[in-house]
Amino acid sequence: MMVAFGVYGIGVGAVDASMNMQGVTIQRLYGRSIMTGFHGAWSIGAICGALYASGTAALDIEVGPSLLAAGVVCLLLALVAGPAYVRPSLEHVATAQSEAAGPAIRVPWRPVVALGLVIVVFYLADTGVASWGTLFLTNALGATASVAALGYAAYQVGAITSRVLGDRFVVRYGAVAVVKAGTLLGTVGLLGVVLSPTPAVAIVAFLVMGLGLPVVVPLAFAAAGSIPGTDADVAIARLNVFNYVGTILGAALLGSLATADLWRWVFVVPLVLVPTILFVARTFAPAKDIETAARARP
Repeated sequence: MMVAFGVYGIGVGAVDASMNMQGVTIQRLYGRSIMTGFHGAWSIGAICGALYASGTAALDIEVGPSLLAAGVVCLLLALVAGPAYVRPSLEHVATAQSEAAGPAIRVPWRPVVALGLVIVVFYLADTGVASWGTLFLTNALGATASVAALGYAAYQVGAITSRVLGDRFVVRYGAVAVVKAGTLLGTVGLLGVVLSPTPAVAIVAFLVMGLGLPVVVPLAFAAAGSIPGTDADVAIARLNVFNYVGTILGAALLGSLATADLWRWVFVVPLVLVPTILFVARTFAPAKDIETAARARP
């Protein structure tokens, strides 16, 4: 099973990076922000997957057949619909070949690392909710199992809302302002979780957290793809590594706190770290070509 998970991880990493590359390319062609909407669709897909897993469990369908069915459906969709969306034109192929034959484009690490640290901080907070939020509500606040499940659901509702609406706010106020607002709102949500006296207060705090933080990640990928004088795909691929660094650190650090019954400290750690995003918010400024295209639109 470990080997199977490793192979699956290689595939997920490749697809994850490629989707963000494609999304940033499409955003550049549109001339306006659309990345948060793409990630909103990902959040909707995550909920659909959770509902599918819940349904197969309720029907007593074993894990093997349920995963096989999901894999077959996804593979068929990829084979049928994939080429229609990613097939390059001859002009693009010729351009790519000429770029590959030329000198390598330098990708500076400083802005990538700055954005990467933002990704790490986000996934520390996200892992806290996804992995330990339900147990926090149960063990620290005495919630029943059915009530405890509402914490993660509230967070995901907030995430979908912020990501679906995020592009509109970026167009109107700019990516930097949206990142700052999302960071502040996420910090307020985390503070509410840490100080929550009852499950109801914690669930509302998880919702507020979801309304803020999740919008930061798609804007980080958009910013990486618009670093001046760089290969956007390489920058996005490098940034994508920080997704998994944050998840691994979250699993190790927050997991050690949870197993020691320090439930509130699971959220104190991201509460301290999330505000640091404000110090690198300027890194999220969009590329000039997107700004120019947006101004040129009627």
